[in-house]
Amino acid sequence: MVRRSKLVPRELSDGEYQRFAEQFVELLVNPKQGWLVHYIMTGGLDHIPTEEEIESGEFALRVLSRLKHGETQLIEVSLYEALTTGDREMLVPYTKQWAMGATFSREEMRLLLNMGTSSSLQYSFSQLKSTFKFRVGGTTKLAPSQYQKILQRAEQLRPAIAKILAELASPTSHTLPEILEYCKRDHPQACEFLSLHLQRFQQAFNDKRVITRATKRVSARARSLADAMAGTDYGLAFSTSIEKVGEIRRIARRQRPLSDSPQIFD
Repeated sequence: MVRRSKLVPRELSDGEYQRFAEQFVELLVNPKQGWLVHYIMTGGLDHIPTEEEIESGEFALRVLSRLKHGETQLIEVSLYEALTTGDREMLVPYTKQWAMGATFSREEMRLLLNMGTSSSLQYSFSQLKSTFKFRVGGTTKLAPSQYQKILQRAEQLRPAIAKILAELASPTSHTLPEILEYCKRDHPQACEFLSLHLQRFQQAFNDKRVITRATKRVSARARSLADAMAGTDYGLAFSTSIEKVGEIRRIARRQRPLSDSPQIFD
């Protein structure tokens, strides 16, 4: 059982702001994330999008509007150069100072990191398109090169979710974000992923298509939830993700010895 004393909320430390700054800057300097730099330079950070705004497609609409019609804000020349050249040495301390000056909470920093991921933008765009209910073909298809990645994600998430389920089943008064923060010690990358997609993770708990595929055993529920969440980066619905991971797992078993299990991140 998880010791309660380890989950007591605490004030944000200098190290937490430093980690946030480093993680946020990594999103900025990623060459595939040019949209984020443009979004920031056109004033995108005047509002922190909520999970609901991402889920509804409102965030994607705001990004699209900024990219198409937004004008570059008046910013310091040194900051402009750092953003356009990916200067980590300048961006990390600047971002840290900005976060501390704004006294961001852990939740606000989590939302900012979530906002900055391409997967969140892709998911928000998919939700925006679904608003119009146009049928432009079949279900989302994965390229063969993505099979191993989605299976690895499911295997990465399963032990972390099993630990989270065990904690939730105990007489705890702690929230899911607090439990995720605690479990990061043993499963840092899995819990970081689940924290970035917290609302979707919570939805999976209540999704009938996920629940009906699992028994009362914690291990079975953890596997079903992990398989459902594994397709998040690819815009897959819970049921589609579960089916796709199961299919890929069966293919993997036929193609390799049983002792050769997929590599996990944690």
